[in-house]
Amino acid sequence: MKSLTKLLVLVLAGLLVSGCGFQLRGSDGSSSTMSVNYDYSITIRTANPEFRLKLAESLAGLEFNVVGYDGDYLVEVFDEQYTEDDFEDVDDSLTLNIKTLEYSIQFRLKEPGQDEMMVSQTIELRLDYSNFGDKEVARDVTTKDALRRSREKAAQLLAHRLVAIIQGQ
Repeated sequence: MKSLTKLLVLVLAGLLVSGCGFQLRGSDGSSSTMSVNYDYSITIRTANPEFRLKLAESLAGLEFNVVGYDGDYLVEVFDEQYTEDDFEDVDDSLTLNIKTLEYSIQFRLKEPGQDEMMVSQTIELRLDYSNFGDKEVARDVTTKDALRRSREKAAQLLAHRLVAIIQGQ
């Protein structure tokens, strides 16, 4: 009976892990790929150089020029926050350790020289991931990887959102 329970727990763990991934809060589940051929330039201000690089790469992929100053638009990224929640289920010698990383950033978009913001919004992400490491170092590496992946996804979403806002003008 114990082996059957362990087998069921392993199957459940496999299903949980295979179902892990990003979920954008408030999303209707549809995604569209936008492509723009405009020659806009954007200046990025953020305290996080890793996020700035990812956002610049995403914007470049959408044919926007990222410049150090005096761009057609200024995007300010601030208030990066993340929290982790644990889901642990212990059954004899088997431990399931599924974590959820909730990540959010705020951004403002404006035209340089203008005092008023065109838009100010928040992007929220949720990433479910497994953390089976026995050692604290292994768990830290997994958490840092989840945060890196969340930043990459947020940068992609922000780039697409900026394109939609600028196109909608």
